[in-house]
Amino acid sequence: MGRRVDSMHEHMAPTAFSRRGLHGQLVDALGSRIVGGRIQPGETIDGQAVEAEFDVSRTVVREALKVLTAKGLVDARPRLGTFVRDRVHWNLLDSDIMAWRGSADSPDRRLLLELGEVRAIVEPGAAALAASRRTGAQLVRIRTALLVMEDSADVEATIDADIEFHLGILAAAGNELMERFEVMLVPALRARDNVTLRHEHGREYLVFHREVFEAIERSDPAGAEHRMRALLTTAAEDAEQVLRKGARA
Repeated sequence: MGRRVDSMHEHMAPTAFSRRGLHGQLVDALGSRIVGGRIQPGETIDGQAVEAEFDVSRTVVREALKVLTAKGLVDARPRLGTFVRDRVHWNLLDSDIMAWRGSADSPDRRLLLELGEVRAIVEPGAAALAASRRTGAQLVRIRTALLVMEDSADVEATIDADIEFHLGILAAAGNELMERFEVMLVPALRARDNVTLRHEHGREYLVFHREVFEAIERSDPAGAEHRMRALLTTAAEDAEQVLRKGARA
């Protein structure tokens, strides 16, 4: 199955597991390295080496590997031990895998491009439904996020507000399944915003967001769908431009 991974000293990117003690930190460390390609499919993971490096018990290692197994990242075979599975087996919609793929240090190009395609299918329809179904409270939620985006000079606050804007629209669509799209949207959108908002300094994107909001406010489904499609087209173009610049650099 390939060479064994004995040393894991790279930085641990924070995810939902980072707040869950040693077990969570170990899941985070191993998961991010697997997803980031630092541990390749077919490589085995030496449990004793992991115990020594992180100063954790065999039980902690075993429990962490169980979590990664449930996510489809690793498996175990007699005499072979624990090994990284091929990407085709990974649960790519798992929120932690999405977060690891969207690490701000090295965002997954494929994730960003495919996210743009999926959003182009889902979000224009969600905007149209929101324009027909939104409540007053839901409109306030979307407007509040927009105002934070327009007024804030802080990148992190802008990213959080952008995510809240899009989540507000999904909620206002009144479709429970569509609202669950947030599991995919949040980590991936955060990765996209980290790429574009930290490198692109123009604020033209705010015009598109306001136009989407105004169409929803005036209960214009066709207008909301059209403006959301325009917003997403521009967002995808911005991400692609930044990724090309990074590749050339």
